[in-house]
Amino acid sequence: MGIEAFSLRMLCEARRSGASFASTATLGRQHLSVRPSELEAVLRVTGLPTPAGATQATGRASFVDSLLPDLLGIETLVSIDCSGYEGASVVHDLNVPVPHDQWGRYDAVIDGGTLEHVFNVPVALANCMRMLKIGGRFYALTPGNNHCGHGFFQFSPELFFSVFSPAQGFELEHVMAIEHPFPGIELSSRRTVYAVTDPARVGGRVGLVTRRPVYLFVQAIKRADVEPFAVVPQQSDYVSAWMGGAGAGAYAAGAVPARALYERLPYVMRRYILGAVQRWKRDTFRNRQSFRRWDGVGRPPRV
Repeated sequence: MGIEAFSLRMLCEARRSGASFASTATLGRQHLSVRPSELEAVLRVTGLPTPAGATQATGRASFVDSLLPDLLGIETLVSIDCSGYEGASVVHDLNVPVPHDQWGRYDAVIDGGTLEHVFNVPVALANCMRMLKIGGRFYALTPGNNHCGHGFFQFSPELFFSVFSPAQGFELEHVMAIEHPFPGIELSSRRTVYAVTDPARVGGRVGLVTRRPVYLFVQAIKRADVEPFAVVPQQSDYVSAWMGGAGAGAYAAGAVPARALYERLPYVMRRYILGAVQRWKRDTFRNRQSFRRWDGVGRPPRV
């Protein structure tokens, strides 16, 4: 998929906020899918200077290494792929652990749409976590809803809230859901962006049913060297239930107003109402408890 306008905006926002990209690794040698007008808009809102040859560097036919080094201050740019067919500088299958010489080496690891194509996702995520220096950041644009068949997987925000947690030595900075028209996020400038709330804070599942495709943008900072998944992530609503909280039951119970009246209705009617509430409010972007719309003005909202 590559780096498109929204993920480029987020990378530029990170640099404006002080994030380092001096040593950067990309998962796969990523294409750049940014039109000149989109690049102009990103530079205008982030206040970054226009790199030399920026117009020639934009477009689907070019790779990110034609623009990102000057734009983000990258001194060393490495691309990692299981094949050299697109000119990756490191040929390595992310399904297996990266060698030790890649550990703690990078200020930034950028996934522009690779993780969903890697079968062994826990190993691939652990690779990204190990490759970062303390203080380095992981960035990903990855499929959410309505991308079935694009790769092996579509991801839930719950995965990233559970993986990039203090128990794993990480702090999440941004989890954004980007709704876009068909056929692809890189092919349209019409996007609606929402900041996603941690399901543990919601107190139940952050579900989402959409008609249009949705991508997730994730940004996390490494705070400590911790062996990835020595503590296995668990889904937050089940953890709450196991500890005696509301947990998974709150997801259904909290979805329906006038709970006492609801309980007196026939079973079939209750199931119908619950489904309707979830489809039209609970599991949609209209649920302000789970999703906060960002109009693109100012700095992106943090988790």
